[in-house]
Amino acid sequence: MSGLQCLRKLYLACNQRDLGTPPDSAQQALFDAGTRVGEIARELRPGGVLIDEPHDRHREAVARTRALLGQDDVPAIYEAGFTEDDVRIRVDILARSSGGAWELIEVKSSTSTKDEHVPDVAVQLMVVEKAGLTVNRVGLAHMNRDYVYPGGDYEVDQLLAVDDITEAARAYAKGVPEELNAMRRVLTEDEPPDIAVGSHCNKPYECEFYAHCRSREPDWSIEELPGLTSAKREDLRALGIRSILEIPGDTRLTPTQERARQSVIADRPQASSSLIGELDKIIAPAHFIDFETLGPALPVYTGTRPYETVPFQWSDHVLSEDGSVSHFEFLAEGSDDPRAEFAETLIAQLKGAATIVVYSSYERTRLGDLAEALPGRRSALDSVMSLPWVDLLKVVRSHYYHRDFHGSFSIKSVLPALVPEFGYEDLEIQDGKVASVVFLESINSDTEPGRREQLRGDLLAYCARDTEAMLRVVEAMRAST
Repeated sequence: MSGLQCLRKLYLACNQRDLGTPPDSAQQALFDAGTRVGEIARELRPGGVLIDEPHDRHREAVARTRALLGQDDVPAIYEAGFTEDDVRIRVDILARSSGGAWELIEVKSSTSTKDEHVPDVAVQLMVVEKAGLTVNRVGLAHMNRDYVYPGGDYEVDQLLAVDDITEAARAYAKGVPEELNAMRRVLTEDEPPDIAVGSHCNKPYECEFYAHCRSREPDWSIEELPGLTSAKREDLRALGIRSILEIPGDTRLTPTQERARQSVIADRPQASSSLIGELDKIIAPAHFIDFETLGPALPVYTGTRPYETVPFQWSDHVLSEDGSVSHFEFLAEGSDDPRAEFAETLIAQLKGAATIVVYSSYERTRLGDLAEALPGRRSALDSVMSLPWVDLLKVVRSHYYHRDFHGSFSIKSVLPALVPEFGYEDLEIQDGKVASVVFLESINSDTEPGRREQLRGDLLAYCARDTEAMLRVVEAMRAST
């Protein structure tokens, strides 16, 4: 799969893996969730035997798998190991089927079968059949987004859906040997292939070597052009242009891209003539709000679905008419569904607001979800949504650029560029995905009280930083114009 995405990624993964960026706690949590889904999925074909030899003992796993294949009383093998044509695989679920044939099931924590899953499964199909097994069905198990968690143990046959992708996998498998040969040729070279960064770096998966490959780009790379399309990238590279500094003034760019180009060339922020008018829409008392949420693959709360977004925390920095600023916050406690308390406390907090300021449409979307989930509070939530809202992300993206944004309008990029002395580096939590992981640990009954209080303090500090950051960004843009 690495080779299909990028041959340079494959080479580095096999020969220079230390150049990759290690997964952060949020990425690791996703990996762990996928592992847990795979374990639960074994109940789709119960009674099987787990090949628990780790991947560095693959030869032993293959030998044990071979022995189990000959035991008719073993209905399924989990993590079955095979090596054929110098390709090593582990099959999530290999279950006996009719007429001495086998069913191969790959488990994914996504909510549907995706295009990239087919070659993943096709390689396994090729190897298993080369090993002499007859496969009459290939399935892709994924999360069922319509499953409503009733509490207690998961109903695995409802939690997961299994799509029959036999035809697609078999068709793709015909071309796998040729693809493998191309990859093997690359792996015999002394140096990785010279492939420039591009859209393939995060499709279908974010590449762990992106930072390394990006370091080969010149200062102010064209990769920092906001909204850079694949076509525009190819056009610029075809002209030998790799840096924003090299882009001719008559090049057709979007207004945002041209503002970025001008900022890089002039080494100073660029603002549109409409910026102050947009900022003047922030009328006191203005509430700068931010939410933290979780959306686990495996539902945590009764009545929720896989990946359903559940808000658990809000922060509100209030800019009063006299210019003073005060801060308020909420963070759920305990194992109960936090949505009702979240909504009630937020509705009370926003009473009397003249403006609500957010960074992106995320908070407004979440309030719409809450109105659906909590019909008794719909009227009050609708009243909140009818207030004047200012999306600061849209304001920045459409009217302001500092070259130290480096192409990103994320608050994590905008804040240090505009207010370098005020960032996130001093916080234990620096990312919303990490916050959701930390929150789940904080409400886990196995978490020690002292650890729980520490985690709650980290969560409160992070969410408060996000809302104060918006205030600081507004102040900095006003001061620079």
